[in-house]
Amino acid sequence: MASRSKVILYASYQLGDTLPGYVRFALKHLAETDFTVILLTNKRELSEETMKFLKENEISLYLTENHGFDFGMWRRFLKDLANGRGSFAGLESIERLLLVNDSIVYFQNNFADFIKRAEASTADVISLTQNNEVRPHLQSFFMYIKQEALGAFYTHLLETPEQSTFYDVVRRLEIGLADIFDEAEVRMAALYHTDTQVTFAYQELIAQGAGFVKRKLLQKRFNFKEKIHFIRKGAYNALNADYIAMAKNAGLAPDFKEEWLPQHIDNIVKQTADKLWEKPFEKLGWPILKNVIKAKYKILGKKLEGDEYK
Repeated sequence: MASRSKVILYASYQLGDTLPGYVRFALKHLAETDFTVILLTNKRELSEETMKFLKENEISLYLTENHGFDFGMWRRFLKDLANGRGSFAGLESIERLLLVNDSIVYFQNNFADFIKRAEASTADVISLTQNNEVRPHLQSFFMYIKQEALGAFYTHLLETPEQSTFYDVVRRLEIGLADIFDEAEVRMAALYHTDTQVTFAYQELIAQGAGFVKRKLLQKRFNFKEKIHFIRKGAYNALNADYIAMAKNAGLAPDFKEEWLPQHIDNIVKQTADKLWEKPFEKLGWPILKNVIKAKYKILGKKLEGDEYK
């Protein structure tokens, strides 16, 4: 029996009237825990089959506008709760809140273990991973928030205006949340740790048996600036690794179908063309550019700051 004091908010933006297989897999197994699961998704007509799936797995549905990304969906749902709108209990009834989004593909069912480990942790807020870029902060794709941290989280989420771009969401809401937690003396922890910066370390995570991978890595869904970021950080191999093969080699859950793994969005011609400039840029282009940037700062007599030359 799902507890009304333990709530999972799964945020998912999708097109069409169905849910991808990897989303259904995550929702189904999250619903097997003792948490109440609520799917937050963009307003649209859902198929009869989808509605049947939600009903059979006792998953509640909250349809909302498509803006503000996952934090926007979480914010609007929790704001409705705070104002007594909808059929759900109020904020004061929640003792455990788990935030999840569909940016991660879970190909193994480790949810019960994640929750058990999070509950056993002495930290007040637990994520699967921590990102150290800009400042150390927990990643919000899976964030387990205990009662001691809920007040600080609600204040930050409800008082911070919705952001219109993805990177503003990350800076203001995800990274900004770490500052709020520090000020409130909320203890933070991650369940998985890697030797490499976590953005480039999914091979390590898969090898550790984490059973999840970032959807963008499976799809190779990066713009030019993001690809340059990988290369500048010495992560060319992480950018071009075959994560689909890694997931299959690690072992898919018996009820996870191989076709549910999102595929590359570019055809083989585009993938080949990218590698024609990426490798030379890694070996020659970026080292030259880095020296040019350093020389510029030296000539101008300015101190090297920020991320421009790294």
